Amino acid sequence: MATSALLLATACGRQAAVAPSATPVKPRPAAPSPSSSSGPPNQQRLDEAADAVQRLGASRTDSFTGIEVDDPGNRVIVYRKPSSDFDAALAQLRTGVRIETRNAPRSIGELTTVRNRVTTLVGHTTGYTIISVGDGSEVSYTRGVVEVGVTGDLTRAKHELGTRFGDEVTVAAGQPAVD
Repeated sequence: MATSALLLATACGRQAAVAPSATPVKPRPAAPSPSSSSGPPNQQRLDEAADAVQRLGASRTDSFTGIEVDDPGNRVIVYRKPSSDFDAALAQLRTGVRIETRNAPRSIGELTTVRNRVTTLVGHTTGYTIISVGDGSEVSYTRGVVEVGVTGDLTRAKHELGTRFGDEVTVAAGQPAVD
């Protein structure tokens, strides 16, 4: 299953994470010229490196987990299940940007499978409501979990989802989306 990427950018000088998404994303607008950009001077190179890593990861969902663009650190952090093949392919990218690898307990393919299984439960629970299901954060990458947000009986949700999915999910109180 192909996964798409969603660039979640925060304010200038903060971190941005490239995360898997269940829906396709629209292409990003062209980067502003350096003179009009309020981001770090190397932002375009970081974004290009992140895009290259994301493309590589999309072809290796059994190893790749996700990436994080660390603007202050001027680097791209790649979360992956250790794989000499993936690491060799990553080294071949020659992005001109520092790429740091971090071990992850599960790949994006594994997280996507769990996310899809949890998503089938939306609207089919008793005592609580699943309002968010995600796997594109540093917590997901480092702990190898799908994050599930619920309203209602949190204790029941933790018990039922924990019994069903074990250590593949983390359950927390969530806030309903406001239109």
